[in-house]
Amino acid sequence: MSPQTPKKFSLPVVPVSFIVLLIVGAVLYAWLWRTDSGHRAPPASAAASIGRLEPLRTPGGKLHTNGLRKTEELNKETGSWRGTTSSRIRLEATYRYDIELRPNWNIHLDDARKVAVVIAPAPQPQLPVAFDSATVQEWTASGWGRFDKWDQLQALRQEISPFLAARAGSRAYLELARGDARRTVEEFIEDWLLKSRQSSDPRHVVKVYFADESGIPFPERRTLKDFLP
Repeated sequence: MSPQTPKKFSLPVVPVSFIVLLIVGAVLYAWLWRTDSGHRAPPASAAASIGRLEPLRTPGGKLHTNGLRKTEELNKETGSWRGTTSSRIRLEATYRYDIELRPNWNIHLDDARKVAVVIAPAPQPQLPVAFDSATVQEWTASGWGRFDKWDQLQALRQEISPFLAARAGSRAYLELARGDARRTVEEFIEDWLLKSRQSSDPRHVVKVYFADESGIPFPERRTLKDFLP
């Protein structure tokens, strides 16, 4: 009987392939981690600051007097030898006006004529002006040699708030708002008089004027500073 030849030692096929698979997976993971390192999510503290809520307080409060709705349109054109780029935005804006409340209202009571004269601060628009996003319509077109219509439309969008703020504070809009604001202040003062004056006399007729108006019929020996704090 011839002696048996010793067998050569060989690694099992399955364990070797498994080790190779682990190595390939580790290399692939390291490569993906490096390429994605510039796009990782920000830390929790940075994400929270995006939607930070800061309470705002108006000293003394505001009396909301009135408002109005109006369709507004913004236009922008840029022209050159390469043609004209035109952009337009139309929307429905809601303008609201307030009067600053004060701790004490200085009212001149004429008991003989039953007249209460009040000089209130001028109405001020609430800013920024609100507008309904569902009503926004946009158009833009560029000239034959221009390629800036979308950039110009984006620039026009950024002008919406300043444009509406200027409209809200214009003389025409303030005059339009003044009438309803006057009636709101009259109702406010009438309610205040009914609650504060314990009297069987007839109610005083309230006459409201605003501090920025001209030709105010001041009572005798009274000036504007007698009514404002």
